[in-house]
Amino acid sequence: MLGLADEYTVPLYSQAEAARIIGEPENTVRNWARGYAYRTTDGPKTSLSLITVSPHPFSRMSVPFVGLAEAYVIASLKKAGVPMQRIRPAVEAIRNEMGTAEALLSERLKTDGSEVLFDYVEGNGLTRSGLAVVRNKQGVIPEVVADYLQTISYVDGLVESFRPIRYGGTVFVDPRINAGRPSFVETGVRIIDVENRVAAGEPIAEVADDYDLDPDEIVRVIAADRAA
Repeated sequence: MLGLADEYTVPLYSQAEAARIIGEPENTVRNWARGYAYRTTDGPKTSLSLITVSPHPFSRMSVPFVGLAEAYVIASLKKAGVPMQRIRPAVEAIRNEMGTAEALLSERLKTDGSEVLFDYVEGNGLTRSGLAVVRNKQGVIPEVVADYLQTISYVDGLVESFRPIRYGGTVFVDPRINAGRPSFVETGVRIIDVENRVAAGEPIAEVADDYDLDPDEIVRVIAADRAA
């Protein structure tokens, strides 16, 4: 991908791991990654991948950071209430409007979002302009989408890292650090290392002291993972 270093495009995650990081069902992310077959009145159809994946999508590590970031943005559309059957045309509309397959990774999605986040209207027809901006009644980007986009950091106009919203801003994902594993913002420690010690029975206070973390922060992160 143009302007992105290798660590952003090499497969780092399984589809199951990608799903856990963004807080979506594994089957949902699998469909976004692989596409899926479905029946219509015109016969069987096959959807294409919505996110960037390895040329070998059935290998264990098939999702690069850029694919994870794309899935994170798509998850925001889902949580904003865009029906699942409309997410695909909405994403395609975003890419067509911005003139790039990398639209979901672009900072323009954050700065110009009210003009490029689209959804198809009800029925078979479209609005007079062809597309309808995905807005709430106040005429702005849905708050949940805006909240997601605010957690993404960019460099040279493309995604650099993000803080999964379900962790409340205390965890970040950056492919240059800890091989892209979710890590605490405060110290850079991988959350899996902390969670494994707590799961083994070590007191949270001791683990927090060893890693120079707030015990309450550890509790919140563990709770977020259990709720996923």
